[in-house]
Amino acid sequence: MPDHDFRSVAAVIVDREVNTRRLLRGILARLGVDKILDFASAADAPAALIAIQPDLLFIDADAPDPEGLKFVQGLRHAQAPLNPFIGVIATTWQPTQPLLLRFNATGADDMMVKPFSAKQVQDRLVNLIEARKNFVVTADYIGPDRRRQPREGIQIPLFEVPNTLRLKASGQFDRNRTAEAIADSLEAINIQKVVRAGFQVAFLIDFACPGLMIGGDRMAADHLIRAGVALEDLMRRLKPDNDLRGQAEYYAATIRATLEQFRSAPDRPLMGVQPLRAAAIGISALTSRRVDLTAVENDVRGAVTAYRNRLAQIAQAKAEQQQQAADKDGESEKPAG
Repeated sequence: MPDHDFRSVAAVIVDREVNTRRLLRGILARLGVDKILDFASAADAPAALIAIQPDLLFIDADAPDPEGLKFVQGLRHAQAPLNPFIGVIATTWQPTQPLLLRFNATGADDMMVKPFSAKQVQDRLVNLIEARKNFVVTADYIGPDRRRQPREGIQIPLFEVPNTLRLKASGQFDRNRTAEAIADSLEAINIQKVVRAGFQVAFLIDFACPGLMIGGDRMAADHLIRAGVALEDLMRRLKPDNDLRGQAEYYAATIRATLEQFRSAPDRPLMGVQPLRAAAIGISALTSRRVDLTAVENDVRGAVTAYRNRLAQIAQAKAEQQQQAADKDGESEKPAG
């Protein structure tokens, strides 16, 4: 393992437990990190993050509310005024399944279980330097690619984002070049977010349409509302000078009008489903710059079909578990002998 020089690395620790902050400060200091700030809450950190411009963030995942993990998600989506590509390590006393699900959705790089040793911290840093995963961008996620297999639909590219921890630890950091690389990566991710948001709008609307046609389908309603959220994120990302903006506004007007119609009478069958679906396919084709609408529609339908199959499998497994539990209860209630 090559030697790494951590003297120019800046780190921030956010943890409600003072002993954890003290432990991490000591470990990082012994590794050579000489610029360390720590806070009890993510709410206290933003101003200092601007000043120190950290390369590494340790964040408490066990706060009473999920403010730490929410902060990481906002950071990855460039909602905080600092480099969104810094290395992030979440810390927890107990990696429960619900916590792991929230962690996976945030875009953090790694998780470390307390109590941890100096060796564990060093190993995490070395992994971030030598084997950091490339980033993936979906409609609602930006962060390390954790996929075990490709997702349905259009191919999703990977991004090797700027890694200031690696650059500083290897003596290759140049402030101006790094700033340019961060700006370039943000622009590339924004372009991909537009593509993914367009596909997400089409996916959610195509899934919702059958239920909307009969009315009173709560799952269909939920998916239509989510499509509206994805649409507005997409339109925010299309700058006024973007060549896609005018046509996107045309499709967006149809989708927004349908949303207004739905909100006025959410339990009634929705009229105008076909124009809604056509607008959704159109905006997906537009944002991905594909001219073959049939191919786009096939990709969307394929993703929706796979999603419905997964939902059916989950429902079947749940029903089988309930039946097994009922059978077991019935057996236990039989009289002895």
